[in-house]
Amino acid sequence: MYNGLVFILMLTIFINRKKDTVNLWENKFTKMDLDIPYTIEKIQIMKKIGPYFPEEILPSVNKALMITEKLIKFYEAMEFIQISGVNYIQNTIPVENNQERLSYIANTIKREFSKEEINRMGTAIETILTMDKFNKLFQILNSILTNPDHLSDPASIINFMEPLMEGKGEKEKKQLRDMTKMLEIMKTLDSPKKTEEKEGDV
Repeated sequence: MYNGLVFILMLTIFINRKKDTVNLWENKFTKMDLDIPYTIEKIQIMKKIGPYFPEEILPSVNKALMITEKLIKFYEAMEFIQISGVNYIQNTIPVENNQERLSYIANTIKREFSKEEINRMGTAIETILTMDKFNKLFQILNSILTNPDHLSDPASIINFMEPLMEGKGEKEKKQLRDMTKMLEIMKTLDSPKKTEEKEGDV
């Protein structure tokens, strides 16, 4: 008796009067009269009130819910398959060169994913990040060769080092900042000596 009541209840909740069929033999999907949000809502209701049903009919309730959820997934999958095309990426971001493109890609990966997730992504992602790191090293070297005076400026040194500190811990970053402050102090203390030496030469 209870099984019959459950069956009637499930029919009342989930099934609409008008139904079409899925014709797989003709490789054609005819849209069923299925309101996904409505059906999901009713599934949630059944899951809430289900514990108050007699224990002997719970297997029937669980089976009915499972079948209904499978039908929803199947329906959604068939609807998705019928979509002719989707533009997930609408447009491109203009970049000046491939080096800048690589930098944007690497920064996006590091921003959007944790270290653990990046490690699980495989060698392709690791290669991109390694190439980006070498690219930054090359830019630093090029700046130093172009203007060696940068090496005597603590502010320039820290600007060179910042790209290499990405992904490092806060402790290591603090050490770099402290080292830069020490260089600035030493430079300040050294300036009067150089001034005195110049005056003595005169």
